[in-house]
Amino acid sequence: MSFTDQVKEELTHKDKYSYSEQLSELAALIRVDGSIQISNKHLAVKVTLYQGNLARRIYSLIKKRFGFNIEIRIRQDKRFNLSHSYDLIVTPQPGVREFLMELGFLTPANNLVFHIKEEYLNSRKLSQAYLRGIFLGGGSVNGPQSEYHLEFRCEKESLAEDLKLILAKFNLTAHQTEHKGYYVIYFKSYAEVIKVLNIIGAHKTILKMENDHIVKELKNDVNRRVNFETANLEKSVAAALDQLEYIDLIEREKGLETLSPGLQEMAELRRENPYASLKELGEILNLSKSGVNHRLRRIKKIAKNLT
Repeated sequence: MSFTDQVKEELTHKDKYSYSEQLSELAALIRVDGSIQISNKHLAVKVTLYQGNLARRIYSLIKKRFGFNIEIRIRQDKRFNLSHSYDLIVTPQPGVREFLMELGFLTPANNLVFHIKEEYLNSRKLSQAYLRGIFLGGGSVNGPQSEYHLEFRCEKESLAEDLKLILAKFNLTAHQTEHKGYYVIYFKSYAEVIKVLNIIGAHKTILKMENDHIVKELKNDVNRRVNFETANLEKSVAAALDQLEYIDLIEREKGLETLSPGLQEMAELRRENPYASLKELGEILNLSKSGVNHRLRRIKKIAKNLT
């Protein structure tokens, strides 16, 4: 099971939502994965779902709340070994028109509506439910071990516009692109992904991602420290080798005895401790790090004047 499927399973098992929240979620699912069909002036509704538990939940909701006869078709594409898909079809029957009006798909004048119902947009809880429905129908999220990425795939531009309106209610500004005929609304930062998951109610997933995020940050911090220490070590070794060359040059050209006592002591100590740090040299001489550095710079200047 993919990480996205795990998140959707978590959301599907939540059942403490109000009737209005369930309808808002259902409206979003139909908007993403459903269609309204008209046959001989009679209305029918089909929604295609890809999680068995979600299909059972939606079937139960429609059956319990509206008492409709619902046809179920289960399919599997054996060519690609895909999971089952579940078509729930509310066949033409009394009450379908009122059902579509309640969900915000139809006006009293029988005109189709292509945007979110105002009630769902104006209520924070109903907006959360609608966002959850869009994710269940067309959302995906990367596992915490990979790069952070959460997206919604919208077939219609009107749905993408509604989605951005909902996200704006929660102070979220998403990126948008088009891919294979879909409008893709996405987030790539850890904080934004966590915020979206919190809005739709995936709290167990958040705990897992936060734990993995801490581990990932610790590993990154260790790597940064190791890289920093390695770079400093390489820099220190290169500087020490240069200092030894300056000392050799001075000895060849004029002799170390020509140096002041302090510089001569410094030159001999560096030769005896070619890989010691400035701090370590300072501890031997009872000098500060800056004092050691000052003497080595003077040795360098003398050597440079001899070339």
